[in-house]
Amino acid sequence: MPEHHPKISVVITCYNYAQYVAGAIDCALAQSYPNKEVVVVNDGSTDDSLSIISRYEGRITLIDQANQGSIAAYNHGFAGSSGDIVIFLDADDRLEPQALTRVAEHWSPACAKVQYDLRIIDSEGKDLGRKFCNFDASYDAARVREAFRLTGTYRWPVTVGNAYSRWFVAHIFPLSVDHGPDGTLNTVAPVYGDVVTVPEVLGAYRIHSSNMWSSGGTDIDRLPYRISHRQAEIEHMRKHARTRGVPVPTGNVLDHEIAFVNYRLMARKMGLSYAGDATESASRLLAAAWHVLRAEKYPLKLSLAHGAWFGLLSVAPAIAARELIRLRFKRHTVAVPVRNALRRLRALPNLQGSP
Repeated sequence: MPEHHPKISVVITCYNYAQYVAGAIDCALAQSYPNKEVVVVNDGSTDDSLSIISRYEGRITLIDQANQGSIAAYNHGFAGSSGDIVIFLDADDRLEPQALTRVAEHWSPACAKVQYDLRIIDSEGKDLGRKFCNFDASYDAARVREAFRLTGTYRWPVTVGNAYSRWFVAHIFPLSVDHGPDGTLNTVAPVYGDVVTVPEVLGAYRIHSSNMWSSGGTDIDRLPYRISHRQAEIEHMRKHARTRGVPVPTGNVLDHEIAFVNYRLMARKMGLSYAGDATESASRLLAAAWHVLRAEKYPLKLSLAHGAWFGLLSVAPAIAARELIRLRFKRHTVAVPVRNALRRLRALPNLQGSP
């Protein structure tokens, strides 16, 4: 197969996602890209997932294992795939129809991965009107290299938003983390090669109550764990960098990641202890957030929204901060009805200039 048609493996992992898994398989099989394979790992589901997956016999490779957890599912899925490029798709997420074609157009054998924007959808698949990571056309491989050189990190999406070169992830698998393989793979990627960004929406990430990382605001006490988990991923990256002789800045990498500045500020406001908190304050974290917003060149509207959030949270008393955090995590439940109401209002004749 010519180099511009590398083989792409879509590895779908499923545990008790009977309501979603058919959609994930369908979107992978529907890709017009010719040189692909779909590998589905059923991690001992106790619902109807296996019977649904079995309907695709002959069109997919099925790995049916006893329940061993998501990391074992990823490990077995990778081992059972053969593509030059591997995309890991959680069974509740989706790929856009042109995803594999666009990945292949931007991929080269020397790059570690290709990444792209994601739509955020709700449990029913409705578009929530948000994107992640909001890439712009200037966010190219050179900018990622420079960001990594200066900060030890860069902007990257969650699992479905990444297409990894097999040669790169072969250095990382089998994974031994407790969960969240995308954090490890994305953090280490620049140590091995270029990260190529496609500034287009090529996938959809679903937010619902069963997401590992999409809190509904009810598990604020887990913030210290999230922070320590990310710190472990950074240390894992540093080990690979030392082995390969790649220089990495010595400062706190999490100061350059808007999500983890946010997590640390929320933890501080809640009085939760986490590694490194002794030298941190709300004002210091607010300054770090503003620095990231300037450096990352987010769209103006998004930068203003982030800036307002950090400013408000930094001065809020604990009781108000907890409510703010709860509302932030549930903002889509408020934003969607408001957005729909505004659309209905705009549709009224007198708001469109009709007599």
